[in-house]
Amino acid sequence: MERVSSAPEMDDVISTDQSSRSTKRRAKVWDYVDSELVDGKEKAICKYCKAHLSSVAGKGTTHLNRHISTYCHAISQEERQRFLATQKTKPDEAHVFDPVVFRGLIAKYFLSAEISFRKCEDPSWKEMINYCQPSFRLVGRQTVRSDCILLYEEEKLQLMDQFTKLKSHVSLTADLWSSNQNLGYLGVTAHFISEDFDLHKKIIAFKKISFPHTSYAVQDGITSCLLEWGLVGDLFTLTLDNASVNNRAMKDMRDALGSQMFFSGEHLHVRCSSHVLNIMVQAGLKVVPNAIGSVRDIIKVVTSTPSRLQIFNSIVQALGLKSKSGLILDVPHRWNATYDMLNEALKYKAALNRYATEQHHECPTEEDWSKAEALHGFLQEFSDATKAFSADRHPTAHLFLKLLLVIRGVLLDVTWNSNELINEMANVMYAKFQKYWENPNIVLLIAAVLDPSMKTEFVKFYFYTVGDNVDVKMRELKRYLKKYYLEYEKIMRSPSLPVFIPHEDQMRSETFTSSPLCGKRRVEHAFAQFASQNMDARPERTEMDTYLEDPRILVKPDENFNVLGWWKKNIDAYPILSLMARDFLAIPVSTVSSESAFSAAGRILGKNRTSLSPETLEALVCAKDWLIGFNDEEEGEPMTGKRMFDSDDEEDDWEI
Repeated sequence: MERVSSAPEMDDVISTDQSSRSTKRRAKVWDYVDSELVDGKEKAICKYCKAHLSSVAGKGTTHLNRHISTYCHAISQEERQRFLATQKTKPDEAHVFDPVVFRGLIAKYFLSAEISFRKCEDPSWKEMINYCQPSFRLVGRQTVRSDCILLYEEEKLQLMDQFTKLKSHVSLTADLWSSNQNLGYLGVTAHFISEDFDLHKKIIAFKKISFPHTSYAVQDGITSCLLEWGLVGDLFTLTLDNASVNNRAMKDMRDALGSQMFFSGEHLHVRCSSHVLNIMVQAGLKVVPNAIGSVRDIIKVVTSTPSRLQIFNSIVQALGLKSKSGLILDVPHRWNATYDMLNEALKYKAALNRYATEQHHECPTEEDWSKAEALHGFLQEFSDATKAFSADRHPTAHLFLKLLLVIRGVLLDVTWNSNELINEMANVMYAKFQKYWENPNIVLLIAAVLDPSMKTEFVKFYFYTVGDNVDVKMRELKRYLKKYYLEYEKIMRSPSLPVFIPHEDQMRSETFTSSPLCGKRRVEHAFAQFASQNMDARPERTEMDTYLEDPRILVKPDENFNVLGWWKKNIDAYPILSLMARDFLAIPVSTVSSESAFSAAGRILGKNRTSLSPETLEALVCAKDWLIGFNDEEEGEPMTGKRMFDSDDEEDDWEI
């Protein structure tokens, strides 16, 4: 009997998925699920029931296996059995134990778990290894450390080779961090788009830099990283926060290395958008410091002792709310902590009021809660913008102008006129907006042009909306579009084929020949000369002309347009522009991606591992990123240590 199923045939499923699946995803379950971006986050989507499952690098596929083998309601029993068969080891497959491979797996485990090397001398660890493989000679902590360093060095050579073969350029983000050892570290992350149009980010340096952290120290740290990786000529942009030392370091680095850089490093420095947004919101919060003081005070009381939090949770349970291990309290220099505090406080408004009344503490008034609610609604737009700026799993450069218009629209919204508190904040923040974002970096404008749903029309719309000199700005944009296009045309230009030009003696011999064929050759040669002389008079139609004149791709407002997927499909039609797109769309508009390295470094060091050398720390941070990666939960953990520069460290004379 012919099997009828609404699910796709397995052969089709496997063949279509093999080409798009990442090379690291070798588990058989990836033949049954797709990996897609949903709301900016990577999700595993069942090909049969279309269920959305988590897909985080390094977290394994157990939940995916369980879904396909047990819970998927759309998969047939025959296909389910076929999948289960792939999960079992065949009896005729003899397992050969290789101690070298096993040592590599031990090193990879210590990298992944971020635990001290001395754990390999734990009696329970030794007992487990002896039980699993009695013939294996146990290794000590120095050997495990050496194996981890060896993994780091091997992966570094492979990544260097990948950079060498990469036809596009590399954009970097860099940030400074202070460890619990009171040492300063410079974290550098490389961002690039491969030939398959996949966005990659790799931590390539986590180096100790000397105190004081002057512009020269920052410049030397970044320059040594570029020289070590051979990226001086391949560097496209460098995203840093707006600390004054960073601005000076970039100016000095361009003066020193600009002649070796692509496009002379003219638009090298991209300023971190999340940091600028932080400066804006902090400035706004400073003008209303007491607006939410009573709400903050009651949260301080509740979270001050475990007994008070226990009483609060009993009230929460009585009200039918979800209990909390602790409420969020805002901290200086992190405006989004204020938003998070208000977001949680408003959910537990009834419980906080009841706690204050029963425990005889000062209770926020309805006016206080009204201010908190208004401020929360106002800050929500900026929280969303910060998350959009901070994304590093999909391109953000082409969205930069859209986000600027969103932020500007919120600040100029006339509805705030009726609220004195929010109106005062918005006015102060808009002054900062004009100061920092009046002249966006030209590379971010070009990134918007290379989004086929936007092109130059959106940039013109942006300038028209902000009331700038539209004609002047558009002429400047087109001038740089042409200059960059010509640079990429040189990169793409292959050696021209030799053109046959008849020798003078041959031409003379043909002149005295009455053959009709020779006469035809003379006419063709004369025409070729005429055409070559008049070629400059005819305007040449370039890829850029064709691309800009073609209709824009129409995208629904609520639809996520896959810009990299579009360029991958159209690489044959636009070979030069597709190479440009790989560079411009890889530009990160935020340095937040560096925080994954800082979080990992804080966990690796810990309070009981402060003797770890800076060289070993760099090897562990980089090797884990290359071999395993950092998942979203790890990146969200608090850092042990702190970033060097925060929102109060801004440059007054902002150099464009």
